[in-house]
Amino acid sequence: MSRGYIVIAQNNETTDYLEQAYALALSLKITQSEVSNLSVCVEKGTKVPKKYRAVFDKVIDIPWNDESKDAKWKINNKWKFLYMTPYDETVILDTDMVFPSDVSYWWDIMSEKEIWATTNVKTFRGECAKDHPRYREYFALNNLPNIYSAFFYFKKSELTSEFFKLVELIMQNWEKFYFEFMPKGKPEFLSGDVAYALAIKLLGVESKTTMDHIDELPSFTHMKSYMQGLRDGSLLDDNWTASIPTYFTSIKDFKIGNFQQQYPFHYVDKSWLTEDIIKSMENELR
Repeated sequence: MSRGYIVIAQNNETTDYLEQAYALALSLKITQSEVSNLSVCVEKGTKVPKKYRAVFDKVIDIPWNDESKDAKWKINNKWKFLYMTPYDETVILDTDMVFPSDVSYWWDIMSEKEIWATTNVKTFRGECAKDHPRYREYFALNNLPNIYSAFFYFKKSELTSEFFKLVELIMQNWEKFYFEFMPKGKPEFLSGDVAYALAIKLLGVESKTTMDHIDELPSFTHMKSYMQGLRDGSLLDDNWTASIPTYFTSIKDFKIGNFQQQYPFHYVDKSWLTEDIIKSMENELR
C-alpha cells in the first residue's frame, strides 16, 4: 500500500504557496523515517523550480476547471484530492506547515479507518486548544463535527468516494448548503473545514471518521492567535509572530516561546517562514 502527503499549492497576489510546499517537503524529508512523500497539486502551466521538484514526490496538474481561479483563498479545489492523489493512503495537509518530529507511526493507527479527520489541535505549549468563537462558532451553533481539514487522512474506498462526491456538491453550491443546514449561523465564505464537516454530518459517519476521545493523534499545532489561550488572545496580534518569539536551531529543534515543538506545526502567519529557515533545511538535507 503506497502512502503519502498531498497539498494544493496555488499562489495568489500576496502568498507564495509553492514555496511553502517546498519548505514542507524539506521538513518531511528531514524528519520522517518512513512516509516522507509529498505530492503537490498546481494549476496547469505552473513553473516549478528544479530544486522544488527534487523534493516533491510528484507535481500534479489540478484536473478539470480551476474552481478557485477568482478566489482569494484557494480552497475551491479541495474536493478533488481523491482524484489527484497517487497514493492508496493519503494525508491532506495545508502548505503552511512543517514537521519537526517523526510521526511515521501514526500511519498504521490511522489506517484502521477509511477516513480519519482531525478534531483536536494543539497550542504552541502542547495543550489541547480550545476552539475560539472567533474561528469556530458556527460548528458549535450547528452541531457540526469539529473537523480540521489541514491534517486529514483517507484511503481509497467506497465511503471515501461518497464523501468527496458530497464535498464536491457542497463546495460548488456552498451558499445553498449553508442556508439549508446551518440555520443558527454561517460564514460568509467557503470554508474547507465547514464543507468537510457538513459532508461527514450529512453522511452520518462521524463515528466512523473521528475519534474525539483520542487527542494525541492525528493532531497538529495550530498557530491561529486566539486559539493559544493567552487571556483570550488579548496579548496577541492577529499575526502571532508579533507577540511570541521563535528560537530556531534546526527544523528538529525549534521553540515557540520557551516550548519545544513536536507536532506538525501549522504556522498560519506566512511571515514565520523566512529564507533563513528554508536555507537551514536545505543545508541539513544535503
